[in-house]
Amino acid sequence: MRGNDSLQTGPAVSWLVVRGALIAVVAAGAVALCPLIGWQVAAVVLAIVAAALPQTFAAWGSVGCLVIGMLISEPDLGRAMIAVLVVQLIHVLMSLSLVIPAGSRVVIAALRPSALRLLVVQAIAQPVTVVVMVAGGAAAQGSAQTVPWAAVAGAGAVVALAVTLVVRANRRAP
Repeated sequence: MRGNDSLQTGPAVSWLVVRGALIAVVAAGAVALCPLIGWQVAAVVLAIVAAALPQTFAAWGSVGCLVIGMLISEPDLGRAMIAVLVVQLIHVLMSLSLVIPAGSRVVIAALRPSALRLLVVQAIAQPVTVVVMVAGGAAAQGSAQTVPWAAVAGAGAVVALAVTLVVRANRRAP
């Protein structure tokens, strides 16, 4: 490049915006999902650690705190839908924090694929959450003992995914 050359990019945000959004999402999720102050504080502290040191994966500890908060309280469709959104937002923001170096700027257009994936997953996950919560609530009202069919289906999906990944990993390249 010559001295009079310049490079133009679209609008950009600081790396701090992504990490600050991680803390904000965890804090909002903790307030909405955890009935106990101690778990709320633990979730936010872990989010701050995750924002400062993304390689620690402390954000997953925040997710654990949110899950414990969900288990402590009664099942609720609205809270379950919020949990699905918050957990995925934490995952996306933590993943971005891992690949965006400290001190850098991120062009907003570069965040578009992550935002689109978030929307697609939510478009699928939210209706599934409604079906699971409504069917689970109807089953719980109908009998004293219910089969946790959603847990069985989830375990089956995890096994199928693991088998698929192992088979693909062991394939020989052409």
